[in-house]
Formats: sequence, structure tokens, C-alpha cells
Amino acid sequence: MTDPWTWSPISLGRWGGVRVRLHFFLLLFLVTSLLFAALADGRPVGRTAGWLFVLLIVLAWHELGHALAALWIGCEPDEVRLWPLGNMLTASTPTRSAEQALVAAGGPLASFLGLFVSVIALRFGGANFPGNPFGGNQDAGGTLLMDGTVPLPSSPLWWLGWFCYLNEVVLLANLIPALPFDLGRLLRALLSGSGHGGSRDSMLPLWTAHSSAAVLALGGIARLLVSGTGDGVVLIGLAVLIELIVRAEALWLGDGGYFDDGVFGYDFSEGYTSLESSAAAVQPRRESALRRWRRRRSDQRRRLRAKLDAAEDRRMDAILEKIHREGRDSLTREENRFLIRVSSKYRNRPKTP
Repeated sequence: MTDPWTWSPISLGRWGGVRVRLHFFLLLFLVTSLLFAALADGRPVGRTAGWLFVLLIVLAWHELGHALAALWIGCEPDEVRLWPLGNMLTASTPTRSAEQALVAAGGPLASFLGLFVSVIALRFGGANFPGNPFGGNQDAGGTLLMDGTVPLPSSPLWWLGWFCYLNEVVLLANLIPALPFDLGRLLRALLSGSGHGGSRDSMLPLWTAHSSAAVLALGGIARLLVSGTGDGVVLIGLAVLIELIVRAEALWLGDGGYFDDGVFGYDFSEGYTSLESSAAAVQPRRESALRRWRRRRSDQRRRLRAKLDAAEDRRMDAILEKIHREGRDSLTREENRFLIRVSSKYRNRPKTP
């Protein structure tokens, strides 16, 4: 494992040409949920396994929204790494900010559609969904029959209730304006094309993410004080996750990269390029252990960036040679995606004087 943000140890193969992997966070969530169910009164392991299965369906439905939006604009997703609230990576590699925003919006739109249709289906089935995102501690995602009772486990309304509730949770989570959530990606895409200081290196997304983390942390503390339930811990955990990502992004920006297509995804084609000035700012005299560690990490990132650039150049040369020998139609879908992405990156590189 080189980085917890990218570690996705289980592959589900290729779905329609897109590689799908399970992120470590999702695996941890599945295991701990089943473990707590085994230790709880009544041992509801079967019901827990049931709603976890529904969660996987909801995540697949959410990512299908991203994929359909990408295909609609003629861009194919490269890879999906599922975590409990969506995808840890960008859903595709469009080149224009409007296209990036459209793809980012595809997932929440799919989740909203799933929520809307399931709420109507529950009403027709004689059940009521209260819409409380903290109602998942009650079975069937908080869904109640008209007489106030909970649907029987494994009944159609029970499955539908969980589908409705989990779509709501995924939708609301992805409306947080910070990475790795979809609204954070949409905000970044809109800023990158606004022309008002909204470049990919803009600090506004970082400030928005910091504010989101603060609001979530305060909400989690208030939830713990008022109700004493585990929902407050979840909110605080999301705040910590966002803050860690923001700090990682700030380090990458300082090292000449930006958050787009690698680790949530980083791309190394542009961004801050004044590496010489940042290196000169390092003071070797009485350097602290933390500063030494950060300097070594910066050096590692620069070496990795150089290796990735060299590998891309070699593969680009091989693809161009293949086009010269056999024509553009001989390229595979993955090679075409690579050619489009890297060509766009070369076009967008800052021109040296």
C-alpha cells in the first residue's frame, strides 16, 4: 500500500470497459458493519448484510449516472474506486470545465432520481419514508408502514426502504462542496473555467473545503451532545477526512501539482511550476523532523512526477508509431482514451518563454 487514498485492493473486473475496484474504506466499512452486527443484541447479521448489498447497488447506480453523463459528451470513464459514498476518483477525463461539471453532476442526479422514484413506490406500497438522513439506525432505513410499524425484514418494502434511504445519504453526502464529493468536483470545474481567478490552483476550493469540514465537525459535536448517537461520530469522521484531503492537496499545490486525475486524481501536467523558488525557501539550518519529512516527501513526489512523465512520453511514442504503421482505427478504446487525455495535457501545458 503506497497511499491510503489510492489503495483499492479488490478488483471487480471491467464493466463496459471501465475498471471497477473496491476502495479500502468501503472494505473497512463492510467488515466493521458486519462485526458490530454480530456483537449487537439479536445478532442482526443477515439484515446488515442485506442493506450492505443494497448499498453496493446504490453506489453502482450513482456511478452509472457519472458514466452516462461522460458517454453523452463522448468521454469514457477510466477507472472507478468505490468507497461508501461514491467514487474516490474523478469519473472521467473530459478536457473542458463545462464537461467536467456535467460529469460531476451525473452521480447526484442519478441518486436523486433513485430517491424520487423509490419514495413514490413506497407511497403506493402503503409505506412512508420520513426523509430523515439520521434515520438509518431504525431498520428499513427509517421507513414505516402506515400503521407505524417497520416492514418485515426481506420484504419488498424493506428492500425498497433501504434503497430509498441509502440513495438519500449518498445524495446528501455528495452535495458537500469539498473533495472527494461530487459538488466539490463540480465547484472546482466551474472555477477552472470561470476566468476570474478560478484556475485549478485557486485557493477558493480549499477554503470551501475547510469551511465544510468545520460545519460538519460542529454538527457532529452537536449531534453527540443532543442525541448521543453514532451519527455524530460519522459527521466528525467526514470532517476529518475532508481536512486530511485539503492538507494533502495544499502540499501537492506547493509541490507543483493539483487535484484532478491521480490521487482523487492528481495530474502532473500543470499547476505551480516554481519548484526552484520553493526549494530555495527550505532552511537547512536547525531543520525540524517534520520539515525534514515534508522535504523528503516533496523530493519523492518530484521524482515520481518525472517518472510518470517519462512513462507517458514512451507510451505516447509507441501509440503514435502504431498509428503510423496501422492507422488510427487500430487503437483500442483504452489507447484512444490515453491519446486524448495526454494530447489535451500537452496542449494545456504552460508555454515556456
